[in-house]
Amino acid sequence: MNTMFRLLKPILLLSLCCQTQAFAVAPKVGSPRQKATARMAVANYASGAAALFNNMKTPASIIAGAMVPMGMLAPLKFEADKDDGRFAIFLRRVYPIVAVLSLCSELVSVMWATVAVNQLTETKLEAASSVWHLIQRDFSLPWVATNAHFVFGMIGFMWVIASRAYFFAKGPIGASAAGLAFSSLLLITSVVNRGVASGGGDGLRLGSSILALFRSYAVQLLARACSSHSFGPLELSAMALFAFSLGNGLRIVVRDVLKGNKSEA
Repeated sequence: MNTMFRLLKPILLLSLCCQTQAFAVAPKVGSPRQKATARMAVANYASGAAALFNNMKTPASIIAGAMVPMGMLAPLKFEADKDDGRFAIFLRRVYPIVAVLSLCSELVSVMWATVAVNQLTETKLEAASSVWHLIQRDFSLPWVATNAHFVFGMIGFMWVIASRAYFFAKGPIGASAAGLAFSSLLLITSVVNRGVASGGGDGLRLGSSILALFRSYAVQLLARACSSHSFGPLELSAMALFAFSLGNGLRIVVRDVLKGNKSEA
């Protein structure tokens, strides 16, 4: 009997050790460790998404601050000079429209990003496979809106710089300075186009150009405003007022440009 026990003792000890390791390595489904891992993954992706929104909010705030003195406190002379051609008249007439649009667009971008960061911090979110998936699932409209308004404001900001450069030194020097600003505008547009086309790095993207970004924003905003679950009368009113004001302003610009120096201030 003692001899048999001595022979079986190593086997019993090995079996007990294997069972102990199996329980330690393979926790049950829904164990505290798995729940803690899931919560950590969500927290990490939420903080990463918040960081992306903050990356857009900071430069948008800087551009908005620069637009106040450049576009509002020291605007261009609206009345055309005697030697102004149609292009100069066009720049003068469209300047206040572009300045206001750029400033307001950057402010709206800051607001979208701020609200999104607050929601990412305060809301308990479900697990996601990546930051991009989290944004596309829960913050698609805020992300598209933040980027669309930032890019639109940046384009307007460069247009304002080019217009001021054109009138800063009239003649060939002014035209050359404006050309440098417009070249930067074209390069910025190209960078944004490539960024939109690259998407999130896993095959998901909004489109192939900046126009796809603006189209996605308009479609998503209109869909949410007209939804029966989240009807937005203020959003619809804002879009209608924007379309009317922009169309009326551009109509006046075209009318004055066609009249030339005979247009009234």
